[in-house]
Amino acid sequence: MIKKISALCLIATLFVFVGCSSVQTAQKLNDQKLTLGAEQSIGNINVTNWGLYLLWIPLITGDNENIGSVAWFKNTVTLEDVVGVATKKAKEMGATKAVDMTSMVTPGCFLFNIKQVQVSVNAVK
Repeated sequence: MIKKISALCLIATLFVFVGCSSVQTAQKLNDQKLTLGAEQSIGNINVTNWGLYLLWIPLITGDNENIGSVAWFKNTVTLEDVVGVATKKAKEMGATKAVDMTSMVTPGCFLFNIKQVQVSVNAVK
């Protein structure tokens, strides 16, 4: 009985920490430009969101509206949502353009899988 309770507690703990969204920025550029043009470089933005899925059904994912929190049963691990977070952050930093955007989507393929989307963009004005 104690082994079952311990296993359930471990699984519950994993579920709480499995979905995650994060936004990281780098603004210390050491007088380096992020573009070849005349634009002023603001910084680099990296956004990551991942979550646990049962087949294609989202169980626990990172919350794009409340970064660092989890969303239950919402499909927030999409390229469109993560690009939206990155461009919103660029605008908050005072950028008028988001350039050199790269993305990575890692889909899962098993019964329970972890799906991840990551976007990196340079903010300039």
